[in-house]
Parts: sequence; structure tokens; C-alpha cells
Amino acid sequence: MRKLLVLFLFVGIVFTSKSISRDKSGQTYFKQNSHVKTGMDVTGYVNPFIGSGGNGNIIPCACVPSGMVQVGVDTRMENSGYMYNDKKILGISHVHKSGAGCGDFLDLLFQPIPEHILKQIPAKYPEGGFSSSFLHQDEKFSPGNYSVRLSDFGTDLSITATSRCAFHRYTFPKNGNNKVLIDLKYGSRGACTIVSNDPGDTVKISSFKRIDDCTIVGSRISNGWSPEQHVYFCVRFSKPIKTINLFDHDILIQESEQLSGTNIKAILEFDSDDELLVKVGLSPVDEDGARKNLDAEIPGWDFEKTKKEALDEWSANLSKFAIEDNDEQKKELFYSFVYNTLVYPMLYSDVDGRFRGPDHQIHPSFGSPYYAGVVGFWDTFRAACPLITILRPDVANDYVKTCLAHFDIFGQLPIWTLAGGETFQMIGLHSLPFIADCYTKGIRNYDTSKAINAMVTSANKDTCGFSMRYFVGLKNYKKYGYVPADLEMESVARTLEYAYDDWCIAQMAKQMGNDSIYSVFSQRSRNYKNVFDPSTGFMRGRFADGSWRVPFDPYESNHRRDDYCEGNAWQWTFFVPHDVTGLAKMMGGNKKLEARLDSLFNANSMISGENVSGDISGLIGQYAHGNEPSHHVAYLYDYINQPSKTQYYVREIMDKLYKNSPEGICGNDDTGQMSAWYVWSAMGFYPVRHGTGEYMVGTPLFKHLELIHEKGKLVINAPGASSLNRYIKSLRLNGKKLKRNYLLHNEIFSGDTLLEFEMTDSPRNN
Repeated sequence: MRKLLVLFLFVGIVFTSKSISRDKSGQTYFKQNSHVKTGMDVTGYVNPFIGSGGNGNIIPCACVPSGMVQVGVDTRMENSGYMYNDKKILGISHVHKSGAGCGDFLDLLFQPIPEHILKQIPAKYPEGGFSSSFLHQDEKFSPGNYSVRLSDFGTDLSITATSRCAFHRYTFPKNGNNKVLIDLKYGSRGACTIVSNDPGDTVKISSFKRIDDCTIVGSRISNGWSPEQHVYFCVRFSKPIKTINLFDHDILIQESEQLSGTNIKAILEFDSDDELLVKVGLSPVDEDGARKNLDAEIPGWDFEKTKKEALDEWSANLSKFAIEDNDEQKKELFYSFVYNTLVYPMLYSDVDGRFRGPDHQIHPSFGSPYYAGVVGFWDTFRAACPLITILRPDVANDYVKTCLAHFDIFGQLPIWTLAGGETFQMIGLHSLPFIADCYTKGIRNYDTSKAINAMVTSANKDTCGFSMRYFVGLKNYKKYGYVPADLEMESVARTLEYAYDDWCIAQMAKQMGNDSIYSVFSQRSRNYKNVFDPSTGFMRGRFADGSWRVPFDPYESNHRRDDYCEGNAWQWTFFVPHDVTGLAKMMGGNKKLEARLDSLFNANSMISGENVSGDISGLIGQYAHGNEPSHHVAYLYDYINQPSKTQYYVREIMDKLYKNSPEGICGNDDTGQMSAWYVWSAMGFYPVRHGTGEYMVGTPLFKHLELIHEKGKLVINAPGASSLNRYIKSLRLNGKKLKRNYLLHNEIFSGDTLLEFEMTDSPRNN
């Protein structure tokens, strides 16, 4: 494993110096000032190279919180576009999905090319394009900015971003006319599909047009994971374009400055100068929207000003947390994971409010930003969305409004949208727990009656659509009380997740005083019992006639073609977060559930099957932390009065499955969920279920942590916390000793609050 050699740009008075250190294992990390106060700059702790190798799919892009633009260098055309161990930079693309489970985007590739690399424009575009080697020691990063030297070209590039725009600065060698490549054919070769012949990115139509001496506009409409993705652009250069050379299907087109087609590339020439600035406005709506976005967000040519504004925006969000602790590596992990979470949800509307909806049509502003660039609710409803409600409640509120706008246009709440389009990807209806969570926390600046109606309507849809060539809908679930294994794939997982979503509807209805909705969906939420097989003790595939699928192997996985989803019976049997008491009763009581949880963590980590899901990773026994269905499981011990086991395993996961290295995330980050699990758990509690405002107590990571939120400050003291002292001897809330294993949202986020953990090295249970 390579050692990180990346140097970060430190800003502000907190970080006056920095040194590279090594822990006892020899691993490189970045030593920082451990005495931090809330409101002071902590951006130097963010390390986007954690998770940029292995399966994490994190990229060191330039972006702002929840921005439409994630502009960064690509080293490959798969996954998120960047892999730490790759040797070449292919170019700079403007739309990424950092931390993705499935690759997509990588639209609008730029590459600066100096004169000595390309002296004359070829008649045929070279196969493979123009790539350059690079060294990690030449990569520099601060939130909102990335820079690197293209070693083969002798060219330095730096990129920064606003919400809807990118700003490039190229420093060329002084040796003739320099060039900029723009590739409208280039895009992700990844596709989130189980159908082998489904294509990745395919251009439907693209366009390129020169507007004046320094400006070009264009578009790229393609399909990928979403069947129709629109990217419109307006690009301005700091100096006049000398010549434009357009290629159609790699053949040079003579004397043309505009072109449309499915394989367009352009090479623009500029007079000799060592520096070229490039501003790029993007829009999902049209070219005029891209121009308006650019005019509004980067009106001038001050690169450093835009870079500082991006950094300041990150600082304002990250500095809501302050940590005092001597463990520098853990602090770097923590702030990096707060950063990863805040990258999403992804904006998908212009400065004038217009957006492209799930019908792929243009819609006028509804008065709030539209967040539908990436909506991965299956992943993020668990911990990432709840963290957004604390750190950015305004964004969470607008996210609910986005869901309701989606409902108005499409007739159902979003399942999994990309580039504004509904993909029907993954399973369940997890915009429902997100909305219920917001409502419970008092985030209600929207039509709440409309929201509950949309939730009920969506949860009763017989047919939603198709994902990866199979049916999505609740027809069978409503008819049988479970999803029959002979009628749908992933039947057990679908049943369990629909039941949980039903429970979330019921909780919101109860708070609204709607007894009829509460009664119906409370009853439906118990459907999980219909796929529990008492003879094996596992959730198991069941046919429409009531019989169980045979043969049965709880270790077996057949990726997205079996009765589970990215997992097996071991991992899915415990997805009943809303009724742990009921789950325990089915298993024979709390002691039996405790024994089953113990066996989960101590089982053989073998996974059987010919097509094992690659998402089953980060294994402790059969517990798979690298994928979301397991994320609540360590906290289930709290419900059966065994909190010391929750504390043991939560600390074990934090210590062993998150590292300061490119391979430091044990599964893909899934647009912030893996990161958010760490952030919550490091604070000492976790949102296992939604719609109650309940957090289950785990074990705090830091000796002192402060969090500024909308209504005050939360202070968490745990002076004895360590890997050894992971057990809680006592917990006090504002001086009052608590004798329970949970906290309530209104207790800790309604004003100034003090949580005091007394830690010990000995397990203690209630």
C-alpha cells in the first residue's frame, strides 16, 4: 500500500504549521493542532484521498457543499473516475459522483495541452486522446480546490468551483501556442446494471458552438444509469481563441466553428502565454441557463477569490464541529467524513430556479433549490440524511420540497434519481423515512398534509417502474403481505424494507393525529414477520403458495438475483430496526436475539455462491460494514439491555474498518453514508430508526467534541475515551444521570446541551 504523500493547503490561524508523522505501525498521517475551538477553521483536516483507492470511490474533486459541479481529474472512465493507484490523468471532467456505488457522469472532459506535446493539429484524432503521468506529491488539495502538475506536459492545473460552475487555471510552459481539448464523447463506461449488454454512457446528441472570441456554448445529452441526462455548458476563456479545430467521429472538420453529433471533440488554440483561465458554467436546463449561472456565480476573473469563497463555505460548515483530542488520525478521519457527507444532496436547478424533472422536461422554479442530481435514499436515509438535518436543516427542508416536486410531476416520491431522472434503482421507498425524520425534528416548511398524502400514495403504488429489467412496485407486497420469491427478485429484502417504510409513515401519521393512516401502516409494518422462518431462525425467501425456497444456505449470495439485496440471509435477518422487540420475540426472547447477534459477529466470514455480491465487504464474521443493510446492527444490543456489546462492536468498527489510507473505507462511500455512520458513531450515538427522534447510545470516540447546531451547542465530554476504555460507566445529560440506552432529539438539539460520558475498560450492562 502506498503511503500518502499529499500535502494539504492550510488556511486560518489554527494551523500555523504541519508535519508528516508516522504512527507505530509506520503508517503516514498528518499531524495537526489538537486544540480547536468551534468557529475556527478546520478545513486542513479534510483528506479526500481517504477512500480514493480500494472500493471507496472517493475523488479529490473541487466542489462546494451540495454543489451541482464536482470538477476533478479522471484517471479512468469507470466508477467515480479517479483511482489512487492509477498512473495517468486523462483530463478534467465536470460532473462526478464521488463515493459512488455505481459509476456515472464524467461529462465534459477538458485537457490542457502545451505546444511541445501537440505541434500540429492531426487530420485524425489520436486514439486514446491525450493523457499525462502525474505524481501524488504534486497533488494539492483544500476543500473547494484541487491542483496537480501534469508531468509529461510540464503544465500545472488548478481547479475550483461554485455551486454550478468550475474555474480552471492552467500554467503552461512558455514555448508556443497552447491548446485545450474539449471532448463531448467522453463519459463513464460504468453502468449500474445486472444486464451484461446494457451500455454505459452513450451520447444521444451533443453540440458545440463558438459565440465570440472568448466564448463557446454547447450541450451533451446522453443516457447511462438514467435514461436521459442533460448537460449544457457555457465556457469563457481569459484570452481570445486563436483557432478552433472540430472533430466529428475523430475526423477533422475543416473551417467549422459549430457542430452537432454523437462524437464531437474540439481542440482550441491560444497564443503563447504561460497562464490561461477558463470559466465553465453548467446547467441541466439549457445553454442560456449555463450562461446565467456563470454570470451570477463567477462574474470576474479572480481565481483566488473564487477559490477562497469555496474554502470559506466549507469552513463555515466544517467548523460547526470542534474536537480536542490527541488522536490526530481520528480527527482527520472525522472531518474528512463530515466533508464527504456534505457533498450531497446534489443540486439540480439553475440560479433562476428552473430545473429538469423526472419527466425530463423543464419546469419553473418552485421557490427552493431542487436537489435531484444524485438522490441515493437507499444508502443515505440511514445516517447521511439525518446528519444533514442537523448540519444543514435548510437543505433538508428543500430536499423534502424536492421530493414533493418530484411527486407532483411523476405521481410518486423519488426512489433513486440521477440527473433528475428516476432510475427505480435499489429497493424500498426510502424518501418516506427521510420525510418522517424531518417532520419529527420540526423541519416542516412545506405542505405537511401534501407530504403525508404523497407518502401514502407512493406506498400503495402497484407499479412504480422497472430497474435493471425487473418489476418495481408494491402489488405483490400488498396482496400477500410479503414479496413472494417466485414473483420478484430480492423478495426478502424488499419485504423488510417496505415494512420499515410503512412504520415510518405510521409514526408521522401518529404525530399528525391521523389515526386511520397510523392504524393501517402500523399493521403493515409487521409484514416482516411473514418472511421469518422459525425453523432456521433466518429471514428467508417464501413463494406465493406460502412454501419456503429450498435449498437454503444463509451464507449464499447471488448478486441482485436472489432473495436478498447485496447481501445474504445473515445480513438481512436483522433488518427490523422498527420492531426489535418483535424480532426478539420471534427468535425466542432477548437472550435468543443476543445469541443470534453474537453468532453474526463470530460466524465464519465465508460467502458462498457463484456470483457473490461485491458489496459484501468490511466483514466481522457475517456482519458486513461495507454495505448499508448492516449499519444499524451493532446498535441492536441496546434494545435488549446489552449496551456493552454495542459499545464493543461500534468501537471495533471505527478502529478497524476506517483507516487514514487510500483503502481507508471498507466499501464504497455511497454518497456519504459510510462517512456519516462514522460521524454519528464518533459522537457516541446513532439514528437507528426514523420518525421517533431517537438515538441509540454507542461509544464516543473523542475526549471532547462540540457541535454548533441551529438551536445551540452540543458539548460531549468523554475524557477517558480510548480504544481500551470503550465502555460507558455512566452518562449524564445536563448533569442528570441517565439510566437508559437512548437519547431523544429534543433533549440534545433543542438548545445548549452537555453530555458527559464516564468511560471504563470493563463492560457494564443495565
